[in-house]
Amino acid sequence: MKKNALANIDQFVTQTNNSLDEYFVRIDQLSKSIFFNRNVQQMMVENKSWQESDALLRNLNSYMSLDPTIKAVGMINADDFRIISIGQLMTREMLDYISRKKQTNLLNNKLQISPPIESKYNEKGLLAFRQVKSIQQNRYLQGIYIGVLLLDTKWIQQILHTGTLDGKANLYIVNENGDLIGSSTNQFDYKKIQSLIEKQPINKVSNVRMDKVNYLYQSSPIKSLDWKFIALINKDKLLEKANFIQYSLIAVIVLMILIVILVVVSFNIRLTHPITKMADAFDSAASGDLDAKLRFGYKNEITVIQDHYNNMLDQIKKLTDNLLRSQQQLHETEMEKQLFQLNGLQSQINAHFLYNVLHSIRGMSLSNAKKEVAMAIDNLVSYFRYITRTDEYVLLYKELEHLERYIAIQKIRFGDRLQFKVSMDPALRGQSIVKLILQPLVENSLFHGLEGKSGRWIIKIKAIVKEKDELLIQVMDNGMGMSEDKMESLDADLKGISSSAMDNGGLGQGIGLVNIHKRIQIYYGEPYGLTIRSWKDRGTLVTITVPLRIKEDNDV
Repeated sequence: MKKNALANIDQFVTQTNNSLDEYFVRIDQLSKSIFFNRNVQQMMVENKSWQESDALLRNLNSYMSLDPTIKAVGMINADDFRIISIGQLMTREMLDYISRKKQTNLLNNKLQISPPIESKYNEKGLLAFRQVKSIQQNRYLQGIYIGVLLLDTKWIQQILHTGTLDGKANLYIVNENGDLIGSSTNQFDYKKIQSLIEKQPINKVSNVRMDKVNYLYQSSPIKSLDWKFIALINKDKLLEKANFIQYSLIAVIVLMILIVILVVVSFNIRLTHPITKMADAFDSAASGDLDAKLRFGYKNEITVIQDHYNNMLDQIKKLTDNLLRSQQQLHETEMEKQLFQLNGLQSQINAHFLYNVLHSIRGMSLSNAKKEVAMAIDNLVSYFRYITRTDEYVLLYKELEHLERYIAIQKIRFGDRLQFKVSMDPALRGQSIVKLILQPLVENSLFHGLEGKSGRWIIKIKAIVKEKDELLIQVMDNGMGMSEDKMESLDADLKGISSSAMDNGGLGQGIGLVNIHKRIQIYYGEPYGLTIRSWKDRGTLVTITVPLRIKEDNDV
């Protein structure tokens, strides 16, 4: 009974954690949509006298109906704490609480939750508040006001009342400062028992005696809010029916044993022989002998299944043969498909690179730069020596050395304006990756992100380990970036829900990235590939995610 009660409390804590997380995430998103709304911010910036306007109140009132627990919405002037609000009246105690947070530098742009504070009509409410910075271009990231929502606490009470174990448990929710957020009962004055509760261990069941009654004490953290649950379970009520249940359980067990004995005796008398023979046939069939048929010379309640069993074996044998043939055909088809995709993607990437390199060499030869042409050809020879190796996988540092040669070719053309930086933990030298997945990304950065941009061109590569089993390789540039429409289209191509990239006849940025993404998935599987972030006129970040596979550096 004790274990069952504690298990119920643990299950209730998990369910309530999920409910609280879901609720506060919803409130967080709702507060962002209110306080970071461009129209609301524009009205507040222009409202230098902080007077309520019909347009502002209508705007705020439209959000009140989105969640029934929101009792008021308001904005507070961070300098003199004047407030504009709609809904229930916010008291001076509430404003003083937020003022103290500001004075102690505990106010930030994350959503914070207060302990219950007395509101109008002696009702308690929670304050959800955050410091709001402007998203307007002319005042970007400047603090403009404090946004605050007044939340009803009744929903917390409703959650707690569902887990009281039919009145046997008193439940409390306490914040990180020890303030009571909510309780399922008024049996105890929390302030009187607070000191006793704070002495109890965390995440451990202990015995507590209050008012001559024995209780089981348990506390569990609510991690998302740094709050905790406290459960006081009346031990006497919990165990008052334990003896009755124990004797009833013993009686049921004895009765079941007698029934089993009677059934076993009956089966031994009437059905032992056919069941034994059937068991032997089943064992043979389970071992793979599908020719182990049943042959009874007599009939009773069991032997009538003989024909059905034999027919079942025949059908299983046919299905097994068909399944083996289908699996073999499917395996051969899949291997041919992957080989075709791999060859196609490899040829597209190599052709794209060769076109750009020859174009660069042609430009240098037209300018009669013989020495530079010779250096470029030497690097190109080294490049082809690298790509003509039959290895599917290479060491990461070898791939980076290959990129250095490629950048050397491009720097002859573009000069010192092109800068290339590599950051890699020396422990990753033994990491193996698929050959030629980095160079096309650098090429994309150069010809689709940087070319045509004034000033310095910077390409950075960073290799890091994520969670001990994944390698992240980031290719960053400070180029032109991509628009939101382009990013949405490219994201759809990477997820395979659009065919726009594969229908493009050219070798643009989209098809190059999609081909590399598909090539990584052919080698490593669906969970891996590319993720892309880009900012218009600021640059692009492409991240390759592959499994971490360290091996000895035996490459010469």
